[in-house]
Amino acid sequence: MTLDPDTLLSSGTLVSAKPPELDRALWRNELQQDGDVHKLAELARRPVPVAAVSELDAAAAAESPRIQQILRPAGIGDGLRVMLRAGGSTWGHGAIYRAIGARDFDADERAFLAAIADDITDGLRRSLSRRPEPGAATLVPGVVAFDAQSRIVSATAEAHRLIALMPGDATSTLYAVAMGAGLHDRASARVRLTDGRWLLVQGGLMHGAANDAARVTVTLVQAPRSDLSSLLLRLHTLSARQREVAQLLLRGPRTEEIAAMLHISRHTLHDHVKAIFAKLGVQGRAELMALVSD
Repeated sequence: MTLDPDTLLSSGTLVSAKPPELDRALWRNELQQDGDVHKLAELARRPVPVAAVSELDAAAAAESPRIQQILRPAGIGDGLRVMLRAGGSTWGHGAIYRAIGARDFDADERAFLAAIADDITDGLRRSLSRRPEPGAATLVPGVVAFDAQSRIVSATAEAHRLIALMPGDATSTLYAVAMGAGLHDRASARVRLTDGRWLLVQGGLMHGAANDAARVTVTLVQAPRSDLSSLLLRLHTLSARQREVAQLLLRGPRTEEIAAMLHISRHTLHDHVKAIFAKLGVQGRAELMALVSD
């Protein structure tokens, strides 16, 4: 599953061998249950990218709603999660489950997955970095309405067309955003469509009569440059300093002005710009602007 690195909400389930009901129950737990084990935000901060249920002590496992109310009733014994991180950002995660009665994931298996996590992340990051197909038209916004149980109750025709372009299980992504909006008034995730364009999936809580059928609306719009620039620069593994320089290049000041703003020499700035263009595969500011404008 890819994740929006800023919200840690789903931006596309790439491969799934579990039923939708289990997927949605796990998202409900992820966003509702406070203090449960193996939450994405907590795992994203760990130095080791892999965590297994079998590593927990008996008390923590016994008190976990995720384990006792979701995994065990689904017939799952051990579960293993791997976080896919690069450049200080989390771009996705994977989960592997074994049935109750099967052996737990051993130390060698956990170490192997930790060892290849960077390679998986690099492939994922490269796939997200690809450019849109030539001649791609501007996306027409769509709207999806959800009820109090976060079930889809209606959607515009434009929304259906955009959903068809979303990777993997699009309804899982929409559900995660709708659930987040229902709990926190608003939530969002940026999704790379199958044709390379970026979609902003943004949920908002409706404040109306208690018996209104639609409780949350999720809008699907083409992601604006303001939402994309930082994301795309991180995808190309620019350092924090390089992202700072790139953002200034996008705003338009002359190189002399940028060097003065950053209190560095023109020679140092030139080295930063050269490295930025090389990482992004562009030849100048115009191509840089085109890249982050998607």
